[in-house]
Amino acid sequence: MSDDLERLKRLGTWRAKPDRLASATSDLSGMAREIRRLEKSIGVATDAWLRIAPPALQAVARVETLRGGTLTLVVDGSAAAFEVDRALRSGMEASLRMAVPGLMRIRTRVGGPQET
Repeated sequence: MSDDLERLKRLGTWRAKPDRLASATSDLSGMAREIRRLEKSIGVATDAWLRIAPPALQAVARVETLRGGTLTLVVDGSAAAFEVDRALRSGMEASLRMAVPGLMRIRTRVGGPQET
């Protein structure tokens, strides 16, 4: 009888289900690391955009990404893209380049309206 009990205990250890909490913890720590990385890159660009851009442009455009020295702004429509492009050409691009380290280029992309 004790042999059967020991055999059941061994089978229980072999057939143990994986610890789902440990898996979830590693997923959450990876997500937190990714958020911190994004905050370092996009946070500086977003702060500079909010500080330099006039309120009228802030209402129609927002920072989407900063990758490889290219800042991507999402604008609400083609008219907004024209206004942002005109403001960038009139000196705002140079101000953003000075405020954001490593910024080489700014591009606009027409997207949906800003989500609140």
